[in-house]
Parts: sequence; C-alpha cells; structure tokens
Amino acid sequence: MIRLPRRHEIGRLPAIENAADRRYARVGLPRVLVMPPASVASLEQGRRAGRLWIATESHGRAVGFALMTLRAGHAWLDQLSVLDDWQGCGFGTALIDRTADAARTLGYRALYLSTYRGVPWNAPFYARRGFADVPRGQWDRTTRLQFTIENSHGHPSWRRTIMYRGL
Repeated sequence: MIRLPRRHEIGRLPAIENAADRRYARVGLPRVLVMPPASVASLEQGRRAGRLWIATESHGRAVGFALMTLRAGHAWLDQLSVLDDWQGCGFGTALIDRTADAARTLGYRALYLSTYRGVPWNAPFYARRGFADVPRGQWDRTTRLQFTIENSHGHPSWRRTIMYRGL
C-alpha cells in the first residue's frame, strides 16, 4: 500500500535509504554508502507538504518511500528507496506513479530525477517506467544546478544522468 506517512514513521526512513543503498557496493559505487541519507528534517518537511509517501507491507510497516521536491518550476523525484527484500513487488513503481500523480495535480508537466546510468535499478528501471534522458545540451539552469549539487556530495558525474517523465 502507498500512503502518506505518519509523523512517528519518519525516523525509520533514513535507515531504509541506507539499507537500500548497500547494493551500490556490488556495482562499483561504494562511495554511495558513505553519503548521508535524506535528513529527518527534510523528510518531515516533505510529510507536512504532502510530498512524501511510504510503501507498506501487509502489517503496515514502511518498506520504502518516495520524496518529491519542487525546485524553480520543476518537480523532482528526489529520493526513491525500497528495501531489498521488497524489490520486485511493485512498490517502486507505485511510489513513482503516486509522485507523478501529485506533480500533475500541482500543475507540473514533467517529473524529473537524477540517477546512475548503467545500474539496473536506476536509469534502466526508470526508462521502463516512462522516463527518458534529458540530453545535457538541453539542461536548463535548474537542472544544471541540481546536477552540480548532487555531484558535490560525491556522485561521479560521468556515471549520472537527468531523466524526465512527461505528465
């Protein structure tokens, strides 16, 4: 089930992100493991704004989440994390669809994200869900700024791409 989180559930979400990120070491990206997860403050802000959703298993426990941010006229899927044991159950797709629906409702014409190329659960996963690469020559100021900010956290820029899904 996809739903808005309750305040007391926010504290669990950084641990979900950290656990989901462990698999990056298997594809030569161990640096991702030392990057800080989304802060509780940013997640709480997303919750209060209605831009944070969780995926829950049958007992109501959070097993994944999506956070949407709004930056200079663009809606961004800022974070999508699902625990490994719950991969392949449709939670990631459902979280993306819920985020896209919210962006559309707010009047946005596209949902953007940045991700790794060639990592199966990143760019190829998103492409199968309707996202396409934005060629670097078409990046606007907001997109370039987002890319720069993320790379300042340690992401190798040559392995990253910006993608969008029309709404």
